[in-house]
Amino acid sequence: MRLLRPLFVSVSLCAIAMFFSGCGSYIRDAAPSEPAPVVQAVGVQVNGVASNRALSIQFSEAMDPTTINTNTITVTDASGTAQTGKVAYDAAFDVAEFQPDPALQDNGSYTLTVATGAANAQGVHLASAYNYSFTTRADTDRSPIFVQQVSPAANATCVTASSLITIQFNEGAEVSTLTSNNIAISGPGGAMIAAQISYNVATATVTLTPTTSLPSGTISVTVKNVTDAAGVAMATPFSWSFSTACNGGGGSGTGGSLQYEAPLMDNHSVIRGQVSVDTHGNTTVRLSAASPSTDYLVQFCPAVAPGAPNATTPCFAITEFNSDGNGNGRSTLMFPQEGDFAGDFYVTAKGASTFSYQTRLVPNNNNETYMATLLPETQTNFGADTTASPQDPLTSGSVTSSNGSLKFTVQGAAPNTTYTTDVSETPVIDSSGTYQLSSFATDGMGNGASTASLQGTPGDIFQVRPAKNAGFIGGFSIPHP
Repeated sequence: MRLLRPLFVSVSLCAIAMFFSGCGSYIRDAAPSEPAPVVQAVGVQVNGVASNRALSIQFSEAMDPTTINTNTITVTDASGTAQTGKVAYDAAFDVAEFQPDPALQDNGSYTLTVATGAANAQGVHLASAYNYSFTTRADTDRSPIFVQQVSPAANATCVTASSLITIQFNEGAEVSTLTSNNIAISGPGGAMIAAQISYNVATATVTLTPTTSLPSGTISVTVKNVTDAAGVAMATPFSWSFSTACNGGGGSGTGGSLQYEAPLMDNHSVIRGQVSVDTHGNTTVRLSAASPSTDYLVQFCPAVAPGAPNATTPCFAITEFNSDGNGNGRSTLMFPQEGDFAGDFYVTAKGASTFSYQTRLVPNNNNETYMATLLPETQTNFGADTTASPQDPLTSGSVTSSNGSLKFTVQGAAPNTTYTTDVSETPVIDSSGTYQLSSFATDGMGNGASTASLQGTPGDIFQVRPAKNAGFIGGFSIPHP
């Protein structure tokens, strides 16, 4: 009725006007004032477009579902032959999907077209057709989807009550499975927290916007039964917790803020997982797309300096776990020793003579995420990493890596002092394996920072050194139980 009334008035006025002077050109030139909708993104395709996956198209706004069908969304092969399939539209995410039926051919060339017949909720059509050309990969998608990254981080504390919650999957999800039944938030005492769910098909990221401020205490999020664009469901549910309180868990006595995180890489410097340690000593080791169905041993090797006390400190076991059929595995436990530590984590297949994966950063890799707390060298690893010398003061300090850039920060160190930063590529810290990165001077309060990047050598043992006295090394502290 909203559209019919002005149409009736226009026709009536035009009929009168045409009797005198005509108004046909007035009707012909009329156009909706709303901007035309556009295709905002197509669904992310991991390791190439699998022939059995649904093709997802996200529009810039809500669309008229009656205009999203097999007439307006088509897929054709290299010869122009239309492929059969089903088209569905999910109004919650403004996403249309084309599910080929049967599956497309492997190693085939195709074009997805969204025709101008597709219109938004106000009846405004696409200004021009959208075309997306692709080639399918050599095999179908049979691996389950899994959660790859979350925010706020697991065990984080002091999280702002208005924070959004994000969940990034390793591949595109089937949007119809992104529901409040499958993605749930609970607060202290298990009380459920309502949230609006949005999804970005280009990044496979779900954003949860709580309808009210998060309560004080431990917040838990559970993800289950989500399937990928090929209909393959998660192998197991995924859950994590964080706290809006600042006491490490809202009175629960579990969980702490992150103090160490480093990527696990194979011998070709491909990221296969990560290791993280929170301030309570909870240590999490995760592998993704590693060797499938494998038993692994995780060890920690303290950094040492030749000639330092306890320089022969051996590696020690942290945990054991198994990867599944897709090479994914995870283990969380308390770090087995108390004290301050710096060094390398190694993951070795049971029975193998060499390690499979190790914590490490490599040059020119913007996908690495690393952070460590700067600790006094004289006390780290029970003094095994440095020779005895006086220690400069330090209130707090850290070294982090994001988007390929390293940042060193110190507070409360020696005032008006020049420090150099360096990286070691081996737990044995000596001149042959240590490379200087940058230098900076602290102010009168002992605060300073510098930014650097790795130049031609990998590593994950970072140090900040003054000209005199012992410096600081990136690591983590394990509290007394």
